[in-house]
Amino acid sequence: MSVRTALAVVLAVAVCGLAAPAVEDARTTGAERSVERELGRLSWAMQAVESDDAVPLGHRGARRVVTLTIPAASPTSAGVEFVAVGGVPGRRHPKDARGDVLAYRVADGRTRVRHVPFDVRVATRDGDWRVHSDARPLVVRRSGRTRITLRLVRYRGRPTVLVSRDGR
Repeated sequence: MSVRTALAVVLAVAVCGLAAPAVEDARTTGAERSVERELGRLSWAMQAVESDDAVPLGHRGARRVVTLTIPAASPTSAGVEFVAVGGVPGRRHPKDARGDVLAYRVADGRTRVRHVPFDVRVATRDGDWRVHSDARPLVVRRSGRTRITLRLVRYRGRPTVLVSRDGR
């Protein structure tokens, strides 16, 4: 092996070593921007449904269906660990909090939280509606599309945005 070839290899390895952190940062930033865009759409839909009249739990009222698209890990995008609606997984929700949160974490990153000015609760339906506590947010851990239905109800005397998966 000639000195020029060895020097070229060493230089190439050094350049790749210097570029790797920038590439990883760009992948993380791309994933964060994508999730922020999706949460912006979800927040907008929540505000739109929140402007409707709240109906008693179990009554038919206005609803909105939003499709969240979570990016998959790829050479150009970091993976997303979770997107949560109505809380942060593993954290207690303060009882005196005004409103609620949308949260996400990109792989090996920190948890990012976006506040919304109204109460958000996860609801499931098996015959009757069951509204879960603030300690149980709706958590999406897979990449791809997830349909979320939003409804405005009167729950415990307050207007509350109910969220459920898959249009249920």
